[in-house]
Amino acid sequence: MADPNFDPDNVTIESARTGEIPNVISDQIITDVKTGSQLMRLAKAQPMTKEREKFTFMSGVGAYWVDEGQKIQTSKPTFMEAWMEAHKMAVIIPTTKENLKYSVTNFFNMMKAEIAEAFYKKFDQSALFGGSDTPFRQSVIGSALLTKQTLTETDNKYDDVSDAMAFLEAQDLDANGIAAPRSERVKYRSSKDGNGQPIFNDAHSNTVADVLGLPIAWAAKGSWDKTAASEILADWNSVYYGILSGIEYEILTEATLTTVLGEDGLPINLAERDMAAIKATFTPAFMVIRDEAVAAITPATTTGKANANPARRKVTKKGDPAAPQSSAAPASSAAPDSSSAPAK
Repeated sequence: MADPNFDPDNVTIESARTGEIPNVISDQIITDVKTGSQLMRLAKAQPMTKEREKFTFMSGVGAYWVDEGQKIQTSKPTFMEAWMEAHKMAVIIPTTKENLKYSVTNFFNMMKAEIAEAFYKKFDQSALFGGSDTPFRQSVIGSALLTKQTLTETDNKYDDVSDAMAFLEAQDLDANGIAAPRSERVKYRSSKDGNGQPIFNDAHSNTVADVLGLPIAWAAKGSWDKTAASEILADWNSVYYGILSGIEYEILTEATLTTVLGEDGLPINLAERDMAAIKATFTPAFMVIRDEAVAAITPATTTGKANANPARRKVTKKGDPAAPQSSAAPASSAAPDSSSAPAK
């Protein structure tokens, strides 16, 4: 239980080496994660009250014309269900021991940008593209590949986007946004009509704000897998995310950071270097509820992998069947250790 007398403004981080990041700063970090994450800007937020949340969908319900006294037909609905599961993500960021003399509030105000960036980059990598260390059972690109709603990128961006939109329209769905890396911007800018005029540039800003009416969420540096996809289009209301709880932290002073190398090319030993590190964790969730709501434009040879199972499964018996177990991926996912960032 939290100490009611704990004052983060007057207690040094050295004296409070474990706990939850104060709510005000934790909320700021989570807001920065939501702003920085490409998927969170596009997808639909869902409240999380427990580690696994179940969503039930019903289809096959219809209305019928009837005459007076005529028996009304009864629909035979089909029930489908899907599960969204939260997983713990961790980031370790080295810092100097001198910074441990700051108050808890001042310390996290100094570190919050690096924490948020590490979180949203790792979340986007896993949710959009999967990967060997992802804890999620799905990826967004995996849904497009599972439904075979992909096309190979050409030199004609207008046709590429139009044809990708057509995949969704064939399912009576509408794309409402595009996810893409910034390296695609030059291709949009250089797309011209028969008169040599730019097709996509905004008339006022001379930049590309949307394509065929679809807003673009540009990926943060290092979060997009260009070998898997050039663009992902979706009805993003069919992609959910959630955050289970606040952000917890632990200050490390004796650990060896095996994934952060020093100038000698060896893992950093905090004690030997008289350094410290902060380990921060938070618990996001993600799911695609409708595979056919996703389409992708890919390189000629894509490294993306189709999801192993459909987003939803049919409920075949009464009762509350157990939630499907996650794949063999680890239960927590470590975000990049911000090794490229200088120690604070």
